[in-house]
Order: sequence, then C-alpha cells, then structure tokens
Amino acid sequence: MSNNRRKLNLEDYGPVSSFSTSIISGLLVGLLVQNFIGFEPYTVIIFLFVGIYDGFRRMWKISKKLEQDQ
Repeated sequence: MSNNRRKLNLEDYGPVSSFSTSIISGLLVGLLVQNFIGFEPYTVIIFLFVGIYDGFRRMWKISKKLEQDQ
C-alpha cells in the first residue's frame, strides 16, 4: 500500500452534508406538518423549498468563508 494516499478528512464533506441535511430536514418538517394539519402536498412543497433555500444559503456562507481563508 502506498503512503501517498490522502487520508479521509471529514471537513471536506462539510458543505455537502450541510446542504443535504438542510433539504432533508425541510422535507421531514413538511411531512410532519402535513400529518398534523392535513394539507396534502402544500406543506411538503413549501418546506422543501425552504430547505433548499437554506442549503444554498449555507453553501454560500461556507464558500465565502473558504474564499476569505485563502
């Protein structure tokens, strides 16, 4: 085995995991609200878009921080 292999660094997956957890949490909140209130597709769609917006906002903040660090 070669010692030149790059070790797994979990900080490299930070932006991707932040983006995906925002979308998944928006979807789950939408499904929970849908079960309690009963509006069929609307709450899931609204909270999914909120999760997507939050994911892009987090990615933007992380990219700005990485840009300033360099």
